[in-house]
Amino acid sequence: MQVFEVPEGMPRSVWENKYARKTDTGFQTWSERVTEVVEGNFLLDPRTRDDYEEEMRETMELARAGIMPFSGRHLQHGDLRQPDKIGEVFVNCSTAMFSFIEFWLLLKGSGVGRCYDSDLCRVNWDFMPNCRFVLSEKHPDYQEGIESLEEAVHKYDSESEDVRWFEVADSGEGWVKVVEILETASSQAKHQDKLYIFDFSKVRGAGEPIKGQQGRPASGPVPFMHSLGKVSTIKGAGMKPWKQAMFIDHYLSSCVAVGGIRRSARIAVKSWRDKDVIEFIDIKRVASPRAKLYSANNSIAVDAEFWAGALRPEPSHARRVYEAAVGAAYFDKTGEPGFLNVDLLTNNETGLDNITPDTYISAKMQKMLDLHPKTMELIEHTLRWAKKKRYKFIVNPCAEICISLMGGYCVIGDLCLANAENTQDCLNAARLMARFLMRVNLMPSLYASEVTRTNRIGVGLTGIHEFAYKQFGLTFLDILDEEKSLEFWSFIDEMRRAVEISAVDYAEEIGVAIPHTMTTIKPSGTVSKVMNCTEGAHLAALLWYIRWVQYPKGDSQVAAHKKRGYPVKDIDEQYSGHCAIGFPTRQPISDLMGDDVTIASAASPMEQYEWIRLLEKHWLGGRGCHNQVSYTLKYDPEVVSFVEFADMLLENQPTVKACAVMPSISKSAYVYVPEEKITKEYYESLAGNIDRYTNEAVGDALECDSGGCPIEFDINNR
Repeated sequence: MQVFEVPEGMPRSVWENKYARKTDTGFQTWSERVTEVVEGNFLLDPRTRDDYEEEMRETMELARAGIMPFSGRHLQHGDLRQPDKIGEVFVNCSTAMFSFIEFWLLLKGSGVGRCYDSDLCRVNWDFMPNCRFVLSEKHPDYQEGIESLEEAVHKYDSESEDVRWFEVADSGEGWVKVVEILETASSQAKHQDKLYIFDFSKVRGAGEPIKGQQGRPASGPVPFMHSLGKVSTIKGAGMKPWKQAMFIDHYLSSCVAVGGIRRSARIAVKSWRDKDVIEFIDIKRVASPRAKLYSANNSIAVDAEFWAGALRPEPSHARRVYEAAVGAAYFDKTGEPGFLNVDLLTNNETGLDNITPDTYISAKMQKMLDLHPKTMELIEHTLRWAKKKRYKFIVNPCAEICISLMGGYCVIGDLCLANAENTQDCLNAARLMARFLMRVNLMPSLYASEVTRTNRIGVGLTGIHEFAYKQFGLTFLDILDEEKSLEFWSFIDEMRRAVEISAVDYAEEIGVAIPHTMTTIKPSGTVSKVMNCTEGAHLAALLWYIRWVQYPKGDSQVAAHKKRGYPVKDIDEQYSGHCAIGFPTRQPISDLMGDDVTIASAASPMEQYEWIRLLEKHWLGGRGCHNQVSYTLKYDPEVVSFVEFADMLLENQPTVKACAVMPSISKSAYVYVPEEKITKEYYESLAGNIDRYTNEAVGDALECDSGGCPIEFDINNR
């Protein structure tokens, strides 16, 4: 089996920036990195090495061939030290019911979903203590405008029972403790007139390395202090508790985006039955970008009863909610809020009685986070309400995983079908990926009881379009004809069954729960760029294009790239002191399929909805089975009228579990766009005159269309 080599250009750049670790001679190869990933994963296996030796050899071979690329979380963190790590750094997504837990999960790099139903948001932040956030004048990050520790000591009465001092520890857990203290205090009316002072002087300065995050530079205490300052403005703002929680989670996640760990990703969900759902719909309808709660994608949890009411023209709560939501999505040009069909999600409550206040957070994590007894009382109170909910499951930010709204995870790994030489390799990879992911669920984690209950995994697919053409001779339009593409869909069914059989057998062998969900399709943007294939379920957006990346005009790389023949564009008119360097790029599927390729803009919304329905039927096994397909469907608001948009959603959105529907916004007013469509001939003309670097800048190429995906920062600090 041929060993995969990361192609030059953007794939090599993404690989070396995000996943490959530095060596004495440069960077790890694909084979070297995945060897460590596989070896580390099998150290979690409770069987003896003799029992799993052959399985590990087969997994290693498929991983080195690029058929099992796993996911970015595994590629970044997998190694021989995996048994000593916590599960959170390997999971892609999670949910939370509390701000301090959501903040902790974001700091660990997880995308987080939260339900903001009025009955679940039990904390009234109007009861928050008065707060001061102080920093010693000797701290390297101290700046004017921050209250100094020295001044605070002189000013505030440390002997008073109404004044409490807290020293913030130099760790992620130390930061989370601040939020826990405030959230727990706000759940009790007796603290609202007290003064809490948080001293950040022990927190390391900006730029200092974080050992637990591959030496990434710390953000220092100031961004977090600024976020907490915004949190304190919620007190007395006249908001309902659910709205307070939305603002607070936004302020805290914005701090994660500033820090040196990772850009945060969130989804905010609210039931269509909630009396405040119209206010939820309108929460982003503000003119100022600064005022928008941009850190989360907002979705309304709906069901068959909602759609029945929305279809009827006479006035009803469902119809009002539908009209308000589609109006906001279309006229604000955001696609938000979306619709999430919670009644179609896999609803498996087996073992839910085992999720109690004592087990909700694992004993190990309770000790690590040093949770206060009053925090445990808050958890008990909220958990009691959560268990009364009609629908107890929501999704992660990209919507590909079904997770308990009380709190849970999913660990995901991709199969890159484009790299398979034959269908048997795909079946073997599907079987082995299920076991690979189940081993990760054996790691310690905050939600250990929920992980034990569900053993949830998500075996994903990417490079599907290349695979369909190479192995079955089918184009995208062919695939939509289920009769014509029967052999293809039968094979997808067979792969799903391979996952299911393998997971059941392995669960019985090692004595764990059969996974409640097993298959999914995630966006797979970053890993698919390394694989140089189409991403997840998505069609290629462009076949030949120029990636324009901004540089300061004085940057030495501008002259170096220009000398090698890269096009350079002056953008000083809109971006003062900057120019853009162009990197001609092609999708390899264009070489494979030629004129048979269908790009996203050429596929109608109806065709794309049918594609999702077929994937749900065959790869997910139908309604109520496994996870979801993450898909962003684009439409042109210059072509599609509001009435057409509303009718399209009403007809199609009830038929799929989830689908983000986003407008394609014209960028003609900009002096440059990150990705400029060009012809094949122009691409060949440009590329033929460039002495190309093996590692080319990425720029905005990793940005997610829906804004849902958390993107890892460069591990090599470049």
